[in-house]
Amino acid sequence: MSQIVEVRNLSKTFLTKDGQVDALRDINLSVEKGDIYGIIGMSGAGKSTLVRCLNYLEVPTEGQVLVEGQELGQLSDKELRALRSSIGMIFQSFNLLMQKSVLDNICFPLQIQGVKKKDAIVKARELLNTVGLADKEKAYPAQLSGGQRQRVAIARALACDPKILLCDEATSALDPQTTASILALLRKINAETGITIIIITHQMSVVREICNHVAIIEKGQLVENGLVEEIFTHPKSRAARQLIIEGKDPDEWVEETAAPGTVSLLHEDRRIRIVFGTQSSFEPVIANMVLTMGTPVNILKADTKDVHGVARGEMILGLPADKDLQERMIDYLKERGLDVEEVTGYAES
Repeated sequence: MSQIVEVRNLSKTFLTKDGQVDALRDINLSVEKGDIYGIIGMSGAGKSTLVRCLNYLEVPTEGQVLVEGQELGQLSDKELRALRSSIGMIFQSFNLLMQKSVLDNICFPLQIQGVKKKDAIVKARELLNTVGLADKEKAYPAQLSGGQRQRVAIARALACDPKILLCDEATSALDPQTTASILALLRKINAETGITIIIITHQMSVVREICNHVAIIEKGQLVENGLVEEIFTHPKSRAARQLIIEGKDPDEWVEETAAPGTVSLLHEDRRIRIVFGTQSSFEPVIANMVLTMGTPVNILKADTKDVHGVARGEMILGLPADKDLQERMIDYLKERGLDVEEVTGYAES
């Protein structure tokens, strides 16, 4: 695949009455054509500023944004408007025109582009069918549920056949069941049209469910990025480990007060995290290991997560104090195809 979006050394600074705010600092990332790419971080991390920089609704203080090889900072106003027509956007608050019907909401961007009303209506009805709302064309937004409003917003964003769809917290206001249906719709649209989708979210469950790649933003900096499955299996940054191992919502992240490398006091001498793939999940590995070694382990956490449509199990184990036995247990687990990593800073909640 070829790159459709590239961000180079991007920084964004705001000047406020209280002084300078560095919203983004030296961000570098690239999105491949046809990918579903997640950007996750806590409130105030800079992720929404970043997504607005991707279509130059916010102009970066430093750095470059390239879309299909075109550097946005080098485009004239007319060229930038033309390029933006290839970038659709949906929001947490839907941003529908409340005085217009569902059909008119979808026709609106087409008519702005000069499409004849008759042709716009045909296109809008096709899109309503795509998002499963063919029977709602005469309804008004106030008569729809949150999930239905977001489907209308998706249809409107797709009206001008964009190559990129930016989703800024598009499921944050929805309940889990509705969120799942919206994500399934986005995945279907991506598969059928090849549109590149960039999802801004604070929900790790959204990233696991739909994204192929993810970038983690913390305090305006990119702290980790890569394949979702790789980061789920081997999270490296503090932010990623809090999201994945401790299961914390980014809005609840707090500063670590302990010295780097210290751990919360537990009875176990050593803690490891293991991740079960599709093959390793068929064998009762832990039970067999305990029988083989003749020594129990403490299961501190056990969970199953859906990672991009594939069930992945994870456990955090407290190992016995014997160093030799610890190594034998770790070797035993690795020989059976499990990913094993050391865990620090984890305590039972």
